[in-house]
Amino acid sequence: MPAAVELNSGQPLLIQLLLGKELLTAEQVNSVAETHIKEHGPLESLLVRKGIVAGEKIAEVYAEYLMLPLIETAPEAIDGALAGLLPEKLCRDHLLAPLARNDDTLDVAFATFEDLLMVDELQLLTGLTIRPLIAPLDVVEATIEALYRAAQVSFAGSMDGYAPDAADDLSGGNENLEDSSHAVLDLDVAPPPGPDGRIVHLVNQILEQALRTKASDIHIEPFEDSCAIRLRVDGVLRELIPPPRSQFVSIVSRFKILAKMDIAEKRVPQDGAIALKSGERRIDLRVSTVPTVYGEKMVMRILDKGAIPIELTGLGFDERQSTDLIESIQMPHGLMLVTGPTGSGKSTTLYACLNRLNEPETNICTVEDPVEYKFRGINQVQVKTQVGLTFAGALRAFLRQDPDVIMVGEVRDQETAQICLRAALTGHFVLSTIHTNDSLSAVNRLEDMGIEPFLLASTLRVLEAQRLVRRLCPECKQPYQCDAETAQTYGLEAGQTLYRFKGCDECRGTGYRGRIGVFEVVRITAQMAQLIQSRAPLPELRAAARQQGMKLLIDSGMDKVREGLTSLEEVLTVATSDEE
Repeated sequence: MPAAVELNSGQPLLIQLLLGKELLTAEQVNSVAETHIKEHGPLESLLVRKGIVAGEKIAEVYAEYLMLPLIETAPEAIDGALAGLLPEKLCRDHLLAPLARNDDTLDVAFATFEDLLMVDELQLLTGLTIRPLIAPLDVVEATIEALYRAAQVSFAGSMDGYAPDAADDLSGGNENLEDSSHAVLDLDVAPPPGPDGRIVHLVNQILEQALRTKASDIHIEPFEDSCAIRLRVDGVLRELIPPPRSQFVSIVSRFKILAKMDIAEKRVPQDGAIALKSGERRIDLRVSTVPTVYGEKMVMRILDKGAIPIELTGLGFDERQSTDLIESIQMPHGLMLVTGPTGSGKSTTLYACLNRLNEPETNICTVEDPVEYKFRGINQVQVKTQVGLTFAGALRAFLRQDPDVIMVGEVRDQETAQICLRAALTGHFVLSTIHTNDSLSAVNRLEDMGIEPFLLASTLRVLEAQRLVRRLCPECKQPYQCDAETAQTYGLEAGQTLYRFKGCDECRGTGYRGRIGVFEVVRITAQMAQLIQSRAPLPELRAAARQQGMKLLIDSGMDKVREGLTSLEEVLTVATSDEE
């Protein structure tokens, strides 16, 4: 690619070139400048659309100045496999089109000078050497249309590890179902040689290490003269050896390309998704970027459908809790609420409940933000607030869709809460989440939203709260005797054998390996409903739940401590004993 162009004035390069060829007048330049301020978009498109300069003339002056080949007409035949090399949105947004592939070289036609600067990013995306060509705007647009509107798009021969998603469902049963046209990054395929291949290899290494350590999130962060890569493992961030700061932008660009995000846009937050395969495992990543003072920070949430238990029995409820939950969700109508902080596994619990209810004779509808896992036989709707599709709006539509079971991602406001209650009263079973410290605090939260206690008493069927605590490493956990003071404070037995963390090579010195759930399941019995209707205070509701044999979070946590599954210190980070 030619060296960077030095502009002779404050005018865009194209304006200078057209003036030099006497294809523009001074009056036209002033008019174009005013219009360009009002109408955002490529200057080339504006000139052609307004009929000021023909697209062929723009391409000619670019080709002559940049000393690049000129393509005057669209190819008669286009290889459909090229569509698998560059995303359609990228081509349309940046007015470029792949024309032909020769071994490790890809010919790409450009209509604008600014987008010609993306050659390095395109080489990262494809793993091929990019040979830039200049073409008129209408030729590029016609090529894009012919390439991506073909009836069948072939992904054969696509770049560095991309392959067609050969099976709709890699694991069978009720696992994720993805659009078969989506490309999947195969980590088992070697990256291409050369400097671009080194970035691809580094990105693959980050992903492989995250999967190997069973991380839930990947953080990529820029600083003034360095960068950081951290993995959240068992709820705690662990820093990896960082790459050189000079490689940071290339790494982020590579991830943005894989997530089908706009790599040229660095000023606003973006969201995307990556599908990848390692061996027989299919993993999805939810990608988010946000601009910071030193560059874009990127966080990726790892969604491993093979790692989530979709059966209630595999989540860690005790026998009483499991029985109460299963009997409650099998009722013909009512409301179930799951509470807990972000990352506590609420979505997993809801999906397990839906999986239990997912039968051919049951119509299940969900509205989520975002849809993390897709299930066969369940109608799932993604919230899109920018077009007016909110939780409340989707719920109102669901009530006209003859549903049996409705799942709402979160009760965020009074309107959503009221529609949930109305649906539960009119013969539907509704499941949702709400942000409170424990299960019974959801009653107070809904009352604060303006819901009458008698409605809650008649519609609530079960309240569930949960936390995730780290599991003690079985290789190095240390036994000790519980002292009398600790036993009295936390309801344990003096002299009882408990375990604390130590640290070894197996757990990388942390003393913990994996996580386990701590649960609180409160079934709304007749007595509990009467207390809710009479506006009984929270301590009285908790006391009544315990009196009926239900365990609160602290009780469930202490059971895990007695069993040697976790430490007392770990349980006290998520539940306290002063809940009375």
